Amino acid sequence: MRFGYCVRDLKHHTYPEIRDLTVKVEGLGFESVHITDHFFRAGVTKALDLKIRQQPFLESNTLLAALATETDRIKLGHIVLCNSYRNPAYLAKIILTLDHISNGRILLWLGAGWFRGEYEAYSYPFASPKRRVDELEESLTIYKKIFTEDETNFEGKFWKLENHRNFPKSIQKPYPQIVVGTNNGKRMIDIACREADGVNLAYVIPRDLKRFRESISIINEKLKKYGRALSEFEISIYTNITIVSSHEALERIRKEKKIFKSNLKYVFMGNIEDIKEKIREVENLGVEKMVIVVESPELEDPLKFFKKEIM
Repeated sequence: MRFGYCVRDLKHHTYPEIRDLTVKVEGLGFESVHITDHFFRAGVTKALDLKIRQQPFLESNTLLAALATETDRIKLGHIVLCNSYRNPAYLAKIILTLDHISNGRILLWLGAGWFRGEYEAYSYPFASPKRRVDELEESLTIYKKIFTEDETNFEGKFWKLENHRNFPKSIQKPYPQIVVGTNNGKRMIDIACREADGVNLAYVIPRDLKRFRESISIINEKLKKYGRALSEFEISIYTNITIVSSHEALERIRKEKKIFKSNLKYVFMGNIEDIKEKIREVENLGVEKMVIVVESPELEDPLKFFKKEIM
């Protein structure tokens, strides 16, 4: 199993905090770091504490450019970019620029968008789910054309490009890894299997493994349908890992996170052996990479502990 780390979590918001965590994650040998593509904390309402509502939230692409200069080896990406927030031709320019700043370490992980409050706060039209997915599908075609063509002419349902030029081309060939992120949506999985290099599935608090197993089965079917080899397609998940040593700590966290006792066996929460077993379980299903946030109420440095005992 390969691991990436989400360096913008509930504890890390300012640039020094995110920078220091990124440097630490690189030093521990993680494959990649990931930034959420939000303008403010998702799900925050006016009813919440003012301090929470005013937490720093730096623009994700600018942040990755800075982190690229602070690191040497680790790959840099999002979890995941909202396709709605940037014209695809313009985003292609951003990604190519980041690829050169990082000397070929940028990832292009994309989603169709979901946080309505953020759309409204920044004056983006919040289209129907179908339209947002339609736009993502067309964008993927545009990205690949721009990344590989000297001059791009394209006319689709949403965008038209005339004599488009975008240089320099990426250091990574043929282009940075393209991954579609989804909460196990069947159409998004289909698009990923046809157009992308991989899919990232949300695995936060599943009710059970049934739906996740179904998603893996769909991925295998779609790859076969489109004549693609599983070995050339990366399946990853995004999840939290909570390490505890005592039953009391586990029970306390379960109640805080409002997790049913029957669901504990499906989430990445428990002692070292519990976590290892759950990682083996998803790995046996075909998951090659996990993008994670590690926490523990009992450990002074849960991330370093995870590296030593589990990674």
